[in-house]
Amino acid sequence: MKTIKFIVQVIALCVVLCSFTTTENYPYKNSVAKETIALISTDSVLGVWKYTMTNVDAPYEKGMFFITQKGDSYDVAVKLGTGMLTGQDVVVKDNGINFNVNFEGLKRVSFVLVVENDKIVGESYSAIGTSEIFGVRQLPGQ
Repeated sequence: MKTIKFIVQVIALCVVLCSFTTTENYPYKNSVAKETIALISTDSVLGVWKYTMTNVDAPYEKGMFFITQKGDSYDVAVKLGTGMLTGQDVVVKDNGINFNVNFEGLKRVSFVLVVENDKIVGESYSAIGTSEIFGVRQLPGQ
């Protein structure tokens, strides 16, 4: 059962990621794609999340989290206007995820996030202070 759920999540995530690389949105005209996305738990941290942060410089204010799972481990990629960053020390428990990101060399930011339905909320912590994070899950057709 775990294997089937994992396969369904991978397929659904592939469909979501494809939507960001095409201009035609043709995967969403297929009702099977929408049904596959619906099978992912709404409390799951997996998926694509569009977020905003408070108390940060403009390049970091808005972006996207791409959260995927490989076996028992999770990967996080953070897309900013200036490029992509890779999450490190990723820990997922229930509907929460914690990870760190290094930017501008050795500056480290820690993220503590919780998923509630199709919303992700939390905080980031860095040497310059704390920031609130608010995000929404990106679903097909959005």
